[in-house]
Amino acid sequence: MGLKLQQPSLEDEMLRLFDGLISVMGQSKRIKKEDVPSKLIFEIYGMTENSKSKKFAESATWLNPEVADTLLEQGIIQRVISEDNEKYALTFKGIAQCIRIKYGKTLEEQFLNFLELSDKKFNTVEQTKLLWNEKLASLSLVLLASTSPSSAIRLNNEANKAVLTEVFQKVLACLKRFDMIEKEYELKTVSRGESPVSALMSRLDTLARKTKHYYKYVGKGSEYYFDIEKDSGIDEKRLFFLLRRIFEQYNPSCDYGEMYKELAGISQLYYPRFLSRSVNSTIVLTILQKLKDFMDEEILHLPPRIQTHLEPAKHV
Repeated sequence: MGLKLQQPSLEDEMLRLFDGLISVMGQSKRIKKEDVPSKLIFEIYGMTENSKSKKFAESATWLNPEVADTLLEQGIIQRVISEDNEKYALTFKGIAQCIRIKYGKTLEEQFLNFLELSDKKFNTVEQTKLLWNEKLASLSLVLLASTSPSSAIRLNNEANKAVLTEVFQKVLACLKRFDMIEKEYELKTVSRGESPVSALMSRLDTLARKTKHYYKYVGKGSEYYFDIEKDSGIDEKRLFFLLRRIFEQYNPSCDYGEMYKELAGISQLYYPRFLSRSVNSTIVLTILQKLKDFMDEEILHLPPRIQTHLEPAKHV
């Protein structure tokens, strides 16, 4: 897999492109200079396609046509569209070869390092706590009995978006009131006319992995649900797994009975108001009963919440 470098200038041109890429990555604070040999490929590979394209375009430069033809033939560089003249950026193969040349890391070492970083990221995501927006979306979908493809919440019409916005606002207010979510978090108004609920749901990138892939997102119709039904009923193990992830800790000072009443009221009021879905009312009642059971008993088995506030000093 080694390069046939008939011209001494080939390595120099490769490293010139490489230094330009490192500079671009450094400007965006994506990676520290000392981490380049071990993390550069992993960081770039993990970007969105648009971000990758932008980084390659920003690092691209002109090359002598003879040098460019040789490196293109070997798969070391790629053409980048430019307004003025033809520019080139490294490929992933080219980046790996530059790391080999500049830092002495073999391709096998780089590959094994990439796998280790990938495993670490995967395991970290699996074990990471739910973010506030993931808790909000998850609890809302459960309360609305969005638990199968037929009962999925579909955000392909304005009516459903409006109803889900109301649900999110009420559930978020409830979670704040019972100190499950920090007061600072709010549904954000986004650009391009996108609704706040569509924006939030479309950005739950890690929720599926954090929930054993019970969380499902389907197609362009923007359908969202949790796959937690079994034999035409609710799978209690799956539901309790989700609730443990949502509630996370047991707070002795929280009135879970009052929280349940508020959440049950939201469920009963809003679950029938969504278009383009079929909901079995028995499923709704089962979910609410199991939610009550969870708050009465199962929640006591969660790790206790550590109170961080200081008790007022006692005067002697």
